[in-house]
Amino acid sequence: MLASRPESKPATTIAKRSDGEATYLPLGEWESLGAKSTVRIERCGPALCGFALTETSSRGESVLVNMKPKTHNVWTGSIYSRSSGNTYYARMTLKSSGRLYVEACAIGRFWCSGNDWARVEEQQEKVVTSSQQWSARS
Repeated sequence: MLASRPESKPATTIAKRSDGEATYLPLGEWESLGAKSTVRIERCGPALCGFALTETSSRGESVLVNMKPKTHNVWTGSIYSRSSGNTYYARMTLKSSGRLYVEACAIGRFWCSGNDWARVEEQQEKVVTSSQQWSARS
């Protein structure tokens, strides 16, 4: 009997949609070009949510709220602006595994402004294995 080896996962998660088409998810940590903060995007039920990370918290303030898939690489929902204290309509588009375009729209989605976010490279890949996997290799 062959033991299974743990697989390393790409930075962008690939999920299957109900129609069989692959969907790329922008899960992980992102930085707005020129920004001083990092946002971690993670699953929140059937949607994606983003949290501004701080030095004191690994799960900071919610900034991307209820981002639901619109197409295979576009999600829409809400974005919270810390500078204005308001919440706006948001759209994020995954351009590549390392580039995400995020925009906020105001005035009935008439005026939109956005910028590119770059994926934060992980310093060290964490691999979790069970003792069963280790014993299978021995």
